[in-house]
Amino acid sequence: MKEIRICDDTETKRILPLCEKFNLGIEVQGFYDPNLVDSSVQGLIEQHKELLLNFKNGKSLHAPFFDLNLGSKNIKIKEITLKTFNFAYEVAKSLGCTEIVVHNGFIPNTSYYTGWTKNAVEFWKEFFQDKDNSITMMIENQCEEDFEILKSEIDAVNDPRLKVCLDVGHAHANSNISCEEWITNLNDRIGYVHLHNNHGKVAGRPSFMNDEHFGLNNGTIDIPKVLKLLNEHCKNAIVSLECKLDQMEDSLELLKTLNYIQEK
Repeated sequence: MKEIRICDDTETKRILPLCEKFNLGIEVQGFYDPNLVDSSVQGLIEQHKELLLNFKNGKSLHAPFFDLNLGSKNIKIKEITLKTFNFAYEVAKSLGCTEIVVHNGFIPNTSYYTGWTKNAVEFWKEFFQDKDNSITMMIENQCEEDFEILKSEIDAVNDPRLKVCLDVGHAHANSNISCEEWITNLNDRIGYVHLHNNHGKVAGRPSFMNDEHFGLNNGTIDIPKVLKLLNEHCKNAIVSLECKLDQMEDSLELLKTLNYIQEK
């Protein structure tokens, strides 16, 4: 039985009853905004500490991600990305989270894979040099057209504190290959999964609209097949449900039907 979490979409208080009902963990997403100022951050941290005070299941944090790029040639962009990741690390520590989901910021067709990966490896070496082993960083695919950049990055860094967060919905909506190919090629590099559904690439529709974050019953991803492949290729990966909140409970019921979770 995989460890399952629910993404709170910044609404922790609303999601906690579902976590309790189905005995699941939580992914805290209330710190996604890179423009949070110091005074508001502490209040937000204390608010989440209070909400999660008696929470006994697994906790993860989604880091800020807008306009960051950890493999950038621009030293200033790399510096602000490093500062942002360090901020997320401190928030995760204060909340007792054991995983942080981050984005590469890689934009297809703007950089050569080899040069970008070299910069990314240097970034991660610097990031990890003063960190312990209590938190694993999970790199989520977003705009990547295939798995190659993530695969080469993970292999080159070669650190157990760095794994892939496979966002199944992003792979289906933005990439040129199937979810099956993502899973079978990344294999146990995958330590975390964002699970939601959509209708893939639709002719005449802007690409950003493909990422619908629908519930598991609403879209063209074969969810039972994806779950089967995840069990076969990365059986220890944490699965975090990241669909629209009004479709969350139906998705949980599907996972229950598929024997992925059991209601308390």
